[in-house]
Parts: sequence; structure tokens; C-alpha cells
Amino acid sequence: MYYPYFRGKQFDLLALTALLEKERLSRNILPIIEPVKNSNALKKLLSESQKKQHPFYLIQNPQSGDFLTAEGVDFLNSLPSANALIIKQPIETLDETPELLIVNESTPILESDWLNNQTAVLLPEEFRLLQKIKGPKILSQDVFTRLPKTIFYQEVPDELFSTTHLSYKKRGFVGFSDFSIDSRIYYEGGYPSPILSLHLVYFEGRVLRIHHFLSSEEAPSQQDKFFELMNEVTDWLKKLCGDTPTLGIQLLIDSVNIQKFPGMGVMRKAAVMHHLELMSRYLDNQFLD
Repeated sequence: MYYPYFRGKQFDLLALTALLEKERLSRNILPIIEPVKNSNALKKLLSESQKKQHPFYLIQNPQSGDFLTAEGVDFLNSLPSANALIIKQPIETLDETPELLIVNESTPILESDWLNNQTAVLLPEEFRLLQKIKGPKILSQDVFTRLPKTIFYQEVPDELFSTTHLSYKKRGFVGFSDFSIDSRIYYEGGYPSPILSLHLVYFEGRVLRIHHFLSSEEAPSQQDKFFELMNEVTDWLKKLCGDTPTLGIQLLIDSVNIQKFPGMGVMRKAAVMHHLELMSRYLDNQFLD
């Protein structure tokens, strides 16, 4: 099972909702949402997940954002979702029994009594934690290379993204997790860049790679940079998604067809949709090399 972790950003939530609406999200993918804002995008995702009966985990004690008050916690507890909890204290002292436990720091883990634990635990691959924790484990990895400046991706425009989907069971895990095309470090927004970028994963055989599509710096407008970047994406289309474009790629192609720059948020949404739909195809044995 694949458990992608999202920090509740608007366009990530919209990407999940769009995939649910079109039934392109595999039942083998159970997203984990750390909610940051009490937004319409979150409410729409909750509504669509109920409608499609596609479960996901909602973290009850997010580490930043709108839900850090007692009222915010009560509101999250009232929402229809499987509950996840970031471990901040020994687990035997918890007042509630979540469906998923999440490891962010080692001290409360090492102080906990894990002997009778049956709850799934999301954790990084750290030896002392793996030795201490009993019960089903989900491997959390930070696989996306986040660079401080977009132009730095020119140095290595294509790289390995992940092979964990091939090995997690052999390594003793019941599932695997990452942050999609994002990193473990939370940030509210990006910095303006003279170069547009689009980070798209693709399968090479059974190995998942990622290509960093970049515009030039010289194009006169954001729209021109987008069209320039999409010319390269079109050349890569079959490699990216075989004979059938993903919904995310099609969203970008539709923007080109109407001669419109969709905006950075929609580009982000499209890239997340593309990643999750490719993983859905793979996990459902529908991906064609």
C-alpha cells in the first residue's frame, strides 16, 4: 500500500479531489493529510472521499496552521476520516486510539512501551526506531530533491525518484510513503523564479524516475515560458505516460490548446495528479512499459 503524505496545500488537495472525481486514484493509495488551513479545498476533498468511499488519514494534531487551537482539534475530530496522530508523548499515555501513528521525533518513541502495539506506524528508516517499535510499519522517505534555486535543476535534469515500491515488503514494511513531488520540510510558498519548472515522474521499466522540465530564462512572458516548457513535455509524452495521457498531463495539454498559461498552482496540481495516477496504474497492474 502507498501512503502519500500531503501538508494540506490547496492545489495538492484539489489534485486528490480531481482524481477521486474521475476515479483515477487506486484503492491501494491511502493519502495522509496534515491539514493546514480550514479551506474549501479541504471540505471538497472530504465530501468527494465520502462520496467515492475512498478512505484517507487526517492528522488530528497538525504541527502548523489553522487547527492548533482546542476548537481546531475538536473540529478535526468531528470530520469523517480515519484518524492519524503525530506521536508527541509515550503511546501508552494517549487518550485516544488512532488508526495510524506518525513518528516525527525519536524521544517519545524511545520512551514508549511498544510490546502490545497493533496500530500501523509511519516512520523513517532509522535503525533504533525500527528495533524499538513493534507492530505494522510503514516506511516514510523524502525522495524528492528540493534545490534552493530552480536553475540548479539544469545540472541534473533527470534522476532516480524511487524504487521503494519494489522493495518495501522484502524489508518488512506493510506500506511505503513519501511527500510526492515535495520534501519533508514544510514551507508556505515558493520564491519567484525567472525560470518555470515542471517536475514529472515516469516509469523506466519498474523503476520510478523524475524529469525536471525547465523553461529558458529569456522567453518574454510566463505564458511563453510555459509553452516552451510544454514543447519538451510533448516530446516526452509517451515516456511519461505511455499511450494514454494522465489527467494531469491532459490538464496541461488543454491549457496549451487554448493558448493559456494556467498558473503555477495548476501546474503543481497537474504534476501531483500525474504522479498519483501513474502510481495508481502501477499498483493496479495497469501500467504499460
